[in-house]
Order: sequence, then C-alpha cells, then structure tokens
Amino acid sequence: MEAAMEECSSLANFQVIWQPFFLWPTAPDEGMPFLEWARNSFPEDTYMQTAAREGRLFELCDELGLAVDNSRRIANSLRSHCLIDYAKHAKPGCLSELVEYLFKGCLADGELISDINFLCRAAQKVQLSESSAMEHIQRAEVQQQIVDTYTAAQQQVGTPGLPFTFVSSDCNEANLAFDGDVPTATFTSIFSKLAEPG
Repeated sequence: MEAAMEECSSLANFQVIWQPFFLWPTAPDEGMPFLEWARNSFPEDTYMQTAAREGRLFELCDELGLAVDNSRRIANSLRSHCLIDYAKHAKPGCLSELVEYLFKGCLADGELISDINFLCRAAQKVQLSESSAMEHIQRAEVQQQIVDTYTAAQQQVGTPGLPFTFVSSDCNEANLAFDGDVPTATFTSIFSKLAEPG
C-alpha cells in the first residue's frame, strides 16, 4: 500500500488512519507462543501452512537484515489499541512512529504488546503524556469503544481472522474494504479510480 501511495502521490493527499485489529480477542495478558496458539486454534493442515509461512517470514527478514524474534508471543493487544486511540487525539502526527515502535517491540524485540511498562516506553518514545496516556488505556469505556470499532469493521469485511484495509476518498463516494494482503498494482488502480470525481 505504501508503494502505491508513493506512486499516486500526485493524484491525492493520503492519510493513514490506524484502526484496531485483534488476532485473538480473548488472549490473556501474558500471551502464548505464536505457533502454540496456531496449533491450538487451527486444523492440522492450516497449522502446517501457518508454520511454513512463519518460517518463510523469518527467512525473508534474515535476507533483508531485519531482526525478528522467532519465539514471539501473541498477547492481548487491547491496551496498545487504546494507546493508539489516545495518540490520535493528543498528537496525531506521532501515529506512524508509535505504531512502528509497537510493531518492532512485538515482532523483533520480544515485547508483550499488553505490558504496561512497554506501553509507557512507547508513550515516552513519541513524547506523549505518560500519565494521561496510561489513564486513557485503562478506561473501560475506551476499551469498549475499541472493541465495538473492531467488531463493526470485521462485520463489514466479512472475513474473521485477517487484517483488513478500508479505502475511501473525499471526492468519490465509494468506500472499499479489503482483507489480507493486496498487491501494489491493485492499490494503484484503486487509488487512481478514487481520485476521479464521481
């Protein structure tokens, strides 16, 4: 998507808005090793495919010189989504840096995405008010709003368990939703069409 946005930068001003996604909505805070979770969650053939993709992911990261924690755990991500929600209102310009820090911590550094200390460091990293951010992520009404937003978006896409992307335009009434991985060429075509008044 980023490559398509760069290619179409002369057609539109892009804004990326991060929305919540839960791979395992009921995950405990302490989490579980990703492959153990996959084995417990999927039929054997699906698990084997998942394990193969996971192995290929590590190979690609090695080829690119990217560090990935191959013992990573899947944990409840609700608090991290609440932190992103706080940043949207308090300091929207830091969103990309914050999300990148959270992803890197979770995938490369072995951090638990649910850990309050890790989220405090994330808030500090992007110069958010630590006390205000931590108060926000603990509020029950904020947590429920995040869950409701995710549930509504998942119902719109109709495919549970996959990340999804929404694309809309100020000059075109179309609202498009995609799940899973989408090729750059597809995004480029969509952006070009949405840039046309309609």
